[in-house]
Amino acid sequence: METTIPESMNALQLIRTGPAESCMEYTKVPTPSLTRKDDILVRIKATGINPVEAKFRAGNVGYFPLSFPCIFGCDYAGIVAAVGSSVTDFQVGDAVYGSLQYPFGSAGTYAEYTIVSSTKDAIVKMPDTISFEEAAATGIAANTAYQGIIVDGNLPKTGHKKILVVGASGGVGTYGIQIAKAIGAETVGVCSGKNAALVKSLGADRVVDYTSEEAIAALARETETFDVILDCVGGDDYYYKLVRTLKKQGVYSTAVGPSMHVGAEKVGLLSGVKMALAVANHKLFGDRNYSVVLNMPWVRFPHDLRPFLENGSVKSVIMKENIFPLKDGAKAHLKLESHRTVGKIVLVM
Repeated sequence: METTIPESMNALQLIRTGPAESCMEYTKVPTPSLTRKDDILVRIKATGINPVEAKFRAGNVGYFPLSFPCIFGCDYAGIVAAVGSSVTDFQVGDAVYGSLQYPFGSAGTYAEYTIVSSTKDAIVKMPDTISFEEAAATGIAANTAYQGIIVDGNLPKTGHKKILVVGASGGVGTYGIQIAKAIGAETVGVCSGKNAALVKSLGADRVVDYTSEEAIAALARETETFDVILDCVGGDDYYYKLVRTLKKQGVYSTAVGPSMHVGAEKVGLLSGVKMALAVANHKLFGDRNYSVVLNMPWVRFPHDLRPFLENGSVKSVIMKENIFPLKDGAKAHLKLESHRTVGKIVLVM
């Protein structure tokens, strides 16, 4: 199968750091081309957006300088448009999805085309049972939930398992609830009362309303109850309230770290050191295991995570109002930064 590849494409470029509405430009740029024999050119149909991209865009991760202009994004779903000479598992016309290793660069996924390395990035064929939007949403969020629960969670190999997900209605949390349920665990979600029905529909056996001090206090009294707490909110507030609800060998696994919405304010060397010290304090002196989900080997995506997605036990939660055309990427970032989003936000081409 042959496909015509245009010389230029539409892309959402970051031209400087700052507020979303003033630093992102929807423009024409040259279409990337294959430069390595393991490269795959993908015509993107949809891309998921993630908090890490908003943090870098805002300029709040000062220890990692960017080169402008650049194209953000790492999660994608689309159609293979061209393949390098050493690529044998994919061919032109295949519907694929996955994630790039890094969420920024000259050929990110906020564009109509991107280059995927078949040896370094995550790329798998899409099943007919999911849409491009659903596939594009998975990437970082689903991998974070999987890493926090399955890989870092130190779950018992036999017997009853009980998992608590804090921030259960958000991008990572919705995957966390479903992954916990898919492995047969008793699952409790913490979210606002207005999102309780959604979280229950995803498999939560019980939902705790975080807006109720009484409900959170009652949860905190459940000592040595959970095998894993997946904290998708961050900060130390929930840690100190809930850490004793973990069993002695349980794991407090955070997708954010000891700073709530890390990167929402400027992070430089000093604040980075403070965060590292806070993590070290929890690891060395806390009476439960503590893990920050930072490194997610994409090699797990095809073999470990994909089966959950393809057998329907884990699905992407995407509200209609959270699907934006690529040109409205700034609006999507503003929605993300509200920290009140249910499920994932997706850009479509």
